[in-house]
Amino acid sequence: MNAASLTIPPYPTDEDHVPLPCDVSLAEIVRADEVREGDLVIGSAEAQLGVAFHNDHYRATPTTYDRECGCGVCYLSANEEGPVVNLSDDNHWGACDSMPANWLVVVIRAAHLA
Repeated sequence: MNAASLTIPPYPTDEDHVPLPCDVSLAEIVRADEVREGDLVIGSAEAQLGVAFHNDHYRATPTTYDRECGCGVCYLSANEEGPVVNLSDDNHWGACDSMPANWLVVVIRAAHLA
């Protein structure tokens, strides 16, 4: 997957999406292993499908991936062939957000969020 070939569309303004605290033009597409503490995770991206915004967003609190943490999500990544990262274990889902390190996510860097 190549982040350079993807563009970030306008953020949805419907009742299903929580408003962003800043302009979506500040967003960037990065590999999951490039997400840093405090970054606002707002969506995901795939070469074939483009950008998909989450209905809600959360601040990243990257932690070590533990396939046996018991959150109900981490076991789903247990059979991935490459490295797996955990972007947060403190979000509105009440479960970890673990994924392959090379997956693409859409973030607004913490520096833009003051």
